[in-house]
Amino acid sequence: MATNPINQLVVKLYEKLAKENLKVPDFSRITGIPKDRIYKWKQEGTSPKAEDEATIKAFLYGDAADSPTFITDNRLEEQKTPYLLSRRKQKSQPDLENDGIVYVPIPAQAGYSNRYHDPLYLDNLEKTSLPGFPYKGERYRVFDVKGDSMEPTYKEGYHLVCERIEQDQWYQIANWYIYVVVLENDILVKRLYKKDAETFIAISDNEEFYPQFVILVKDVKELWLVKRKIDWEMAPPKKFEIKL
Repeated sequence: MATNPINQLVVKLYEKLAKENLKVPDFSRITGIPKDRIYKWKQEGTSPKAEDEATIKAFLYGDAADSPTFITDNRLEEQKTPYLLSRRKQKSQPDLENDGIVYVPIPAQAGYSNRYHDPLYLDNLEKTSLPGFPYKGERYRVFDVKGDSMEPTYKEGYHLVCERIEQDQWYQIANWYIYVVVLENDILVKRLYKKDAETFIAISDNEEFYPQFVILVKDVKELWLVKRKIDWEMAPPKKFEIKL
């Protein structure tokens, strides 16, 4: 069934959400607009109602005195505050929907490399969480290792807990560290060396079988610094001399 073209205001909304690292549930929570309705604007090409359109314009173009107000997370007080104040309050409080980390297993990686910017796709990925684990929310992501190019450091199936590197910081990344590099049609786990402003050198730990190659910065969609690994392997038994 054919769908209508996406409303240009909705296009700008999704662009700003991506730029500010916000998801549809975030926008829904601070505006009071049901998230299913927001998804339909993009999926089915429907246009926002007049009141929703006014809310979107206030979000996109700032908080003028005559802009609509935004519902805060404090449902008991039933207060309304301007958008920027609401965002500051939201950031200062625990975000239950963002507890845990989005997990991108090997079978999902091909889809992720094409839809990393789609909030609906990300919302449908599994989230993983461990008690007391300090890494959670949209700043972090878990990727699976595929292949043996990073052995012996990382084996296939290891989980890598990664921190997002914002694009304006790519020019000053730390050389030799291991990163997850999201390209248009692939996800790579490599050590990176910043050769110049336009070029990364990708290095495999298993370099005997996987030679270095060039990645153009313009081809990178996302960059994640590996912070921790979860390998799930048990240490083998080790014999000791009995001294007692």
